[in-house]
Amino acid sequence: MSFNLFNAYFDCKMEGDVRARKLVIVVLVVAVVGFLAYSCGARTDDTESSASAAPSITVDAPAAIPMAPPADVENVEPTTASRAAEETARQGLTVAFTWYPAIDATQNDAYGRARTWLTAALADRMIVDASTERGPGVQWGEWAQQEAKVIADVSVECSGCPEDTDTVVHRVATIKQSAVAGNSTETIKPDTTVWVTIVREDDRWLIDDIRY
Repeated sequence: MSFNLFNAYFDCKMEGDVRARKLVIVVLVVAVVGFLAYSCGARTDDTESSASAAPSITVDAPAAIPMAPPADVENVEPTTASRAAEETARQGLTVAFTWYPAIDATQNDAYGRARTWLTAALADRMIVDASTERGPGVQWGEWAQQEAKVIADVSVECSGCPEDTDTVVHRVATIKQSAVAGNSTETIKPDTTVWVTIVREDDRWLIDDIRY
């Protein structure tokens, strides 16, 4: 009887120890799982906090550099006297390069008509020995047969010209010519370019030199 009671007591004690051990193991497992879950959550929060707290970097556009105002371009307007000299050159060259091949023997006749705008020295020289890039020839003969009129359109400019003075002005003239016969107009190519010297004599401007 006593032996049986001892065995029963021993069995109960062993069973209690096993249950206690299981309970401890369960508690440990729960604690570990909870710790791991907390650790992962804390890391996630830290990562998000770090990402949120990371300073934003703003790249400022380079400041616009103010442009310096363009330098004033000095436009030198010709004086009244220089404009008068240019007008003399334009009128004189227009007459000198307008030809009537049907009645003119040579272009010298045109220089004779332009004598009003030429100095005496130039008029004498050009009337005797006038020369242009287009002198009498086959074309002149064709114009004469067609009774054509060769019309000149003259533009006077100053490109690299010496400085004007009160008595001398240098200019560059471009002469465009067209042959007009009846209802037909033919542009003559190429244009003619001449360098002109205009001088003041008394109160008038006159062409003193024409160079090709």
